[in-house]
Amino acid sequence: MKRVFFFVLFFTTFFSAAIAQYFPIDTARLNRTYRSLLQDTQSRELQMDFFNAFPNNWYEYYNTYKYCSKEGYDLSMYSKANEHIQALEKCTTINDTLFCKKLIHLSVGATLDTDAPNYLKEILHNTMESHECVFLYCLSQIMKGHQMQFWQFYWANAVYKEELEKEFKELYNRNKEKYPRQMKIMSVAFEYFHNGILFMSDFNNLD
Repeated sequence: MKRVFFFVLFFTTFFSAAIAQYFPIDTARLNRTYRSLLQDTQSRELQMDFFNAFPNNWYEYYNTYKYCSKEGYDLSMYSKANEHIQALEKCTTINDTLFCKKLIHLSVGATLDTDAPNYLKEILHNTMESHECVFLYCLSQIMKGHQMQFWQFYWANAVYKEELEKEFKELYNRNKEKYPRQMKIMSVAFEYFHNGILFMSDFNNLD
């Protein structure tokens, strides 16, 4: 009888843990630092607190802000994704190198989709435009496979966009001599992922 009881207890605990909602970061801290930042958006200390509380990689970012249609799933973090990523972009007192490294870590392994992934892509392109030299230097310091993963997400698009092709050509021409290896990787990623990939939510629904 005891064995049956412990088996039922173990199964119930395991099943509950398996279906429980999981956040890989401290969302209470993230929300607290965000609210504090709103009180003084120019404060370096408050910007740093929020920056440090923000997800550090794609796995953390996706699992924090993802959409889930399952009944009972708490979508409060999903609904805050846009305002949080905008707040991150406005953390202008953060060291440029540290900021670009954060964005790279968030993007390596990322997949194209609506909402939170799309918000991240926007800040990537904005930051590349404003901090190109720092961004490319930081990229040059990581392994070539991870560079490819970054550029895959950076250029990923379901349809052709003239502005993306223009950005690619300008980036390549400005940096092909200084960063020839990186530009080669970027070119391959652009060829295969611009106008060559679906949103993951659409891909999963294919027959």
